[in-house]
Amino acid sequence: MTEMRQMPTFLPPGAADLFLRDVERRAAHPDAASTIGAVLHLSGAVPGLPALQECVAARLPRLPCMTHVLDGDGRQARWVHADPDPVRHVAVRRLAGGAEALEAAVRELMCVPWPEGVPAWRLVLLHGHVPDGFALLYLTHHAVQDGGAIVAVLEALFGPDATAGGPAPVPWTGSVEPRPGLRQVGRSVVILLRHARKHRVWSSPAQPLSSRRRTSWVRVPVPSLRAAARAGVGVGINDVYLTALGHAIAGWASTAWPRAARSRIPVMVPVNLRTADEWAAPGNRLYLTRVDLPGGLPPLAQRLAGTSAVTAALRLSGHRAVLRAALTRLPARLLRRLVAVSTAPGRLTLVASCLVMRKPLSFGDAVVERIDPVMCCPHGVPLSVVMLVYAGEASLCFRVDEALPGADTVPGLWRQALEELSTPPRSLCGSSGRKAVPGRPVR
Repeated sequence: MTEMRQMPTFLPPGAADLFLRDVERRAAHPDAASTIGAVLHLSGAVPGLPALQECVAARLPRLPCMTHVLDGDGRQARWVHADPDPVRHVAVRRLAGGAEALEAAVRELMCVPWPEGVPAWRLVLLHGHVPDGFALLYLTHHAVQDGGAIVAVLEALFGPDATAGGPAPVPWTGSVEPRPGLRQVGRSVVILLRHARKHRVWSSPAQPLSSRRRTSWVRVPVPSLRAAARAGVGVGINDVYLTALGHAIAGWASTAWPRAARSRIPVMVPVNLRTADEWAAPGNRLYLTRVDLPGGLPPLAQRLAGTSAVTAALRLSGHRAVLRAALTRLPARLLRRLVAVSTAPGRLTLVASCLVMRKPLSFGDAVVERIDPVMCCPHGVPLSVVMLVYAGEASLCFRVDEALPGADTVPGLWRQALEELSTPPRSLCGSSGRKAVPGRPVR
C-alpha cells in the first residue's frame, strides 16, 4: 500500500467523474444513484467469508481504482488514496430460495448509499437462493470506475491469472500519445456537432421524468446475436444490440410516447478510451458520444443497415484518437462545459453500453457460469441499458424511468426484435409448397 502512495499521479478526475457524482446528489430517489457493477453466478460450494476477504485484500495493491476516492470540486478535484478494509467492504448475506430473492437483494443493495471518505465499492457473497451455488455481487460508483475498470477488477480478482499476482499496474505518467491529423479532427468535429443539437424527445411538461427506476434483466445466447450480424455487411453484435433497442423503443413509443415515434432515436453510447497503462486506474476513460438511430418502424433488415451506418465512425481508430485527445488534452474547464452542454435538459437521452468479458472467471473450485451486469440510470436519463457478453451468453440490464408509461415492455420488445433479426427469412414456399402470405404462418 505504501508503494502505491508513492506512484506518479493518474489523470486527474475528469468532467464525467464529477458529473456522475454530482447528478446523484441531485436525484430525488436512490434508484437514480450512480451505482454500477456485476452479479457473478457460480456453481460449487459456498466459500467462507474470510477466504473471500483474504482474496480481495491480497489483490488490492494492483487495483488503484479500488483504493482511491474522489475528493474536491472543479479544479480542486483529485484522487486521494484511502486504505479499504476488506472486512468492511466484503460481506455475506443469506437469501431465501429462488431467483426472485437474488434479484430483490441486488435491487436493494444498488440503492445503499456510499459512505464518505472510503473507496466506493463493495463485494457481497449471496447464497441460499440456489441449492448448488452462490453469487458474488460487485458494486461500485460510476464516478470512480467505468465498465472497463470493472472488467479489470473482476479479472484481477477471479480471472485465470489472479493467483499468480501479476505485475502492478503502470499509472498514467503523461506519456505522449499520437496526435490525430487535422483532417481527421475536422471530420470528427463535424460528427460531434451534428449530434449536439437538442432533440427534446424526452421533454414532456405533461409527463416529466422522475428518479424512480424499474430494473430487469434479459439473457440471450451470443449465437443469436452473431446470426443476426451475419445478415448484414460489416455488422457486429453491437450493431445488432442497438438495432433491437431502436426497434423496441420505436415499437413502445408508437402508442405510448409519440415524441420518440416520429423521429430518429438519439442514444448516448460510451466509447471506451482506456489504454493498457490505465487498465485499473480510477475514473472514467470514456467519451459519451451520441448516435441517432433510425426512427419509425422500418423492416428490421433496413434498420440494421441504418444502425451500422451511424455507428461506423465509432469503430474508426482516427475518430477514437480524436475523442481520446479531447479527453486528455482539452482544458478541464472546456471539457466540463462540453459535458454540461451534452447533459442539459433537451439533450440527455437513452444510454446504451456494451462490455465483453474474455477471460473465464472462478473462485477456488467454483466456476462463474454467468454474469449479469448492473447499470445505473441518472436523473434525466429516461432509460439505460448495458449488455455484458460472457461465456457464450449476453446479459442485459435495463433501467427504465417509472414515469414512462408502459416502458417496462421495452426489454421484452428487445428480445422479440432480436429473435426476428436472428431468424433466417422464410422462403416463398413452405414445406407443403404453398405460397407464404405476409403476416400468416405457413402450415
